[in-house]
Amino acid sequence: MKGRLFGTDGIRGVAFEPPLDKPTLTRLGAALASHLREAGLPVRVLLAGDTRASTRALAEYVGGAFAAAGGVVHWAGVLPTPAVSHLLRDRGVYGAGVVVSASHNPAADNGVKLVGETGSKLPVEEEVRIEARLASMPPEVPVLSLAGTEGGWRLRYLELLLGSLPARPLAGMRVVVDAANGAATPVAREFFSALGAEVRLIHAEPDGTNINARCGALFPEILAREVRQLNADAGAAFDGDADRAILVTHTGRVLDGDDALLIWARSLARADRLPRRTVVATVMSNLGLEDALRREAIALVRCPVGDREVWETMQREGAALGGEQSGHVICSHHAVTGDGLLTAAHLLTVAHQSGSTLEELADLERFPQVLLNVRVATRRPVDEIPGLAEAVRAAEARLAGSGRVFVRYSGTEPLLRIMVEASGEEQARETAEHLAAVAREHLGAA
Repeated sequence: MKGRLFGTDGIRGVAFEPPLDKPTLTRLGAALASHLREAGLPVRVLLAGDTRASTRALAEYVGGAFAAAGGVVHWAGVLPTPAVSHLLRDRGVYGAGVVVSASHNPAADNGVKLVGETGSKLPVEEEVRIEARLASMPPEVPVLSLAGTEGGWRLRYLELLLGSLPARPLAGMRVVVDAANGAATPVAREFFSALGAEVRLIHAEPDGTNINARCGALFPEILAREVRQLNADAGAAFDGDADRAILVTHTGRVLDGDDALLIWARSLARADRLPRRTVVATVMSNLGLEDALRREAIALVRCPVGDREVWETMQREGAALGGEQSGHVICSHHAVTGDGLLTAAHLLTVAHQSGSTLEELADLERFPQVLLNVRVATRRPVDEIPGLAEAVRAAEARLAGSGRVFVRYSGTEPLLRIMVEASGEEQARETAEHLAAVAREHLGAA
């Protein structure tokens, strides 16, 4: 294996190809058992996954090898990634959780995420230690068959979500929910109905190949059209593993994680539940969010991209709210990781109980922002590529005081992400397109 096995969100790639091949994943299962045993943690894992055709087989590779190494595996079947986090914290008897999912990626991809016994993603240091053990595992690791799906997990997850909210807070609301043909499918209708909403559920017929396929959080315009056509009060779209939420107002306006952070921060601050009047967001969040929070006397602390980075920064800063523009939002009053269903429910509750519409609460004024992706053949550090590094520095100098440039590699795909904010849309787009052209010249894939 070249480079690190784990990226910003676990191991990810094309199902059944390295690093998601049987030899690698069985060694991972055995290495995880060894790691937990040495750490003095229960050699017991809760295992779940999304709706991809490959998920069950990959889960059997990891879980079967873990069981053959003397561990106990409870297979929970199809559940959102955050459900495993909630259930680990609730039960308190597991050394770790394992989720087989590639989140927002296409159906041919898959991934493995490891969750610590406290419900948060494993620190990078622990992933490195587990990865180092793989080399000492035998080339062919024994694998046991997984038992059938353990009962009760879905219902307990719903109970935990409902326990974070008042009784029937969405009574009288009509809500369209897009499950992305993914892990939200088994729980979304029951959850929002229990909150009192009249629910129209779309993209909830997974066939193993249609997860995220022109639906869900990646394609919110589909949800927006449905909300307008049905004259609904709001809509909520999730990604494949339901750890992020994108909301839609009754007019069809799409709201992202920055809108969510502003609405939720104001609500928590009014209730004196925003410690240190601080919110955490990544370097990708719009400058408009920073300005809006400043007007509310709320500080914004920025961190690198990734919900693990958000959570670790929240802990360091003593903050209760943090998130990403993509829709991963964490409120530590209720969770230690992003949970799309929880986020959507709380934001809709804030709107409904305030007597305002979501449209009225979502008043974030954004700086024009352009995000372009360049598919790359290699991942050389940007500052080691003279032409690209110079172009980035020149763009930053031009925008000093009135915008910003951020260039980074995706943690899950062979992409260079270029984000430019400026006071004007034309300037932002021209700058981003110039940087993308330079990046293609130096790094572009054929």
